[in-house]
Amino acid sequence: MVYKCVRELRIAGCHECMEPACHLAGWRASACPLRVRLGASDKFGEFRDMLEGAKGAAAPRRGSALAPPAAQRMDWYLRVTEECGARGVLTVSSHQLGRAVGVRSSLVRRDLSGLGRCGTPGRGYGVEVLRRAIRRRLRLGKARPTVWLGGARLAGAQSTREALAAVNCTLAGVFDDGYKGGKVAGLTVHPVKRAGEETRKKRATVAVLASEETATPEVIQELAGAGIRAVLNLTSARLAASANVMIEQGDLGSLLLRLLCRLPLGEGRAKPRA
Repeated sequence: MVYKCVRELRIAGCHECMEPACHLAGWRASACPLRVRLGASDKFGEFRDMLEGAKGAAAPRRGSALAPPAAQRMDWYLRVTEECGARGVLTVSSHQLGRAVGVRSSLVRRDLSGLGRCGTPGRGYGVEVLRRAIRRRLRLGKARPTVWLGGARLAGAQSTREALAAVNCTLAGVFDDGYKGGKVAGLTVHPVKRAGEETRKKRATVAVLASEETATPEVIQELAGAGIRAVLNLTSARLAASANVMIEQGDLGSLLLRLLCRLPLGEGRAKPRA
């Protein structure tokens, strides 16, 4: 039944399912033990994360969009291969990758199985071949024009600009109504009202919201109409995604919350020994 369902939905497995209720006969949302345990339907992300990490999760189809947990692991693998390459290491095994990033070697092999032939059983993966394949899978080969709303947060933040460059996001415009510095990263800071116009002109597809004033549904709607398809929200404002725009929440509070919620119940400082 699962095989038939995933074929009809054109997905790799249950971990990619975005449906509000399970389509399998007798496995409606009220009956699926995992969904009952997670409760409200707004926790589909947690549902997919659990299945993604479960033993036996299917490998993603080549070319399909990666689920967030798989994309995170691919990023880890890429960092390991880059470190190996810098040290002159020519091959790396799934066991070495697994130990380096803290996952099972079987999950490493399943993640990398959709990249094509990158390794040889018993010998491992060629570091440079694997690095290039992961970059292609993460779609890092194509420069993505990016607009930044909230110039004050970008000014002087060299590490932020380096992070953008590392994922091939090139700054195409900076917008801020209150910034008085004139230029940021060599770009003239324009009023936010010109964001849509400049986005169309530069054909940007990615936007970063770095000030509370710009994190509004109206700004999102304008950016979407101008061609933006992915938004990173660095503010505490909660914004709803749409069919045309993906939104990732990246403020410090949310990132810490994701980390802290994984701590075991009752955790605390160890009692000092007498």
